[in-house]
Amino acid sequence: MLATRSAPIVPSVAPFLAYLRLEIRRSLRNRRYLMFTVIFPVLLYVLYTAVLDVGAGPDARIDGLTWPVYFLVSMAAYGAIGAAMSQAVPVATERRQGWARQLRVTPLPGLAYVSTKVVSAVLLTVPALFLVGLAGRFVNHVEIGLPTALATIAVLALGSVPFAALGLLIGYVLDVESAQGGMVLSYFTLAILGGLFTPLPMLPEPVATIGRVLPSSHFADLGRAVVGGRLPDAADVAVLAAWAVGLGTLAAWRYVRDERSGRA
Repeated sequence: MLATRSAPIVPSVAPFLAYLRLEIRRSLRNRRYLMFTVIFPVLLYVLYTAVLDVGAGPDARIDGLTWPVYFLVSMAAYGAIGAAMSQAVPVATERRQGWARQLRVTPLPGLAYVSTKVVSAVLLTVPALFLVGLAGRFVNHVEIGLPTALATIAVLALGSVPFAALGLLIGYVLDVESAQGGMVLSYFTLAILGGLFTPLPMLPEPVATIGRVLPSSHFADLGRAVVGGRLPDAADVAVLAAWAVGLGTLAAWRYVRDERSGRA
């Protein structure tokens, strides 16, 4: 009698990749995403470095970088944070529509659903990072070299995970009407207090102290280290990792809670 050999059961990545493509295409068609994470950071960069007199000349140095390069990283970080958090409203909308419940009857596992949201949010940071970099190149003739530019994009994309987790948490906690406001409020709070619009040394000390705790300031410092030819500071990596674990745990807990209650 011939023995039959069963094939090993390996979870297929096809449903994950198919859903990831769907998420990315849908986000790129979102005008809100394009405005807040691509167009607005580029406009701010041009205004603050080539149009308005902000008291920092092109040769002024902050943290070892000229002002056009320093603010280039700030606006790249600003756009990346917005892109990473852009899943907040779609998640809240899907909760209302029962989209996640419908996905349970498909081959896509619940963990893959959450993972897709995080991965798509991280990938969506790349257009913002790339276009702000182009603005620096053509407006202020910033020359950092292709290897450094690619390394900066990669580091900031990976470092955006805590903000992707925050976007998911907002979408799981708030309803559709409140998620947009919650996302925008969190976004601008992180940007302002994190020193993305005004460098932390120029802010009042109590505000700067708060900013040093937030992940946004460490996120920008991560990019500035790479642009400046330095290794990322271990403290910046540790703070971002701690925020990613904390916010990711809260988002996962809320998703499981909604799933058990039948709302997700």
